[in-house]
Amino acid sequence: MAHWSIPPGADLRWYRWDDEYVIHHGLSNDTHRLSADAGRVIEALQLHGPQEAFALAGRCELNTEALKPVLAALADLDLVARC
Repeated sequence: MAHWSIPPGADLRWYRWDDEYVIHHGLSNDTHRLSADAGRVIEALQLHGPQEAFALAGRCELNTEALKPVLAALADLDLVARC
């Protein structure tokens, strides 16, 4: 399975309120409102560094099938990348 990380230079800043996350991508200066699942993925990658998808799923309390579309959506926004 692939490993995932925050893209180099992305300078992500995240804020959490209950089950919502707001992520600011410093490199693009875009701000995104994310679901709790997507926010937990960003939080886990920022706090623990690059991770294999299976380990990331466990850390975020998701099964690997539920994680796949979350990672795809985050990759489309350039918030995560395969490494």
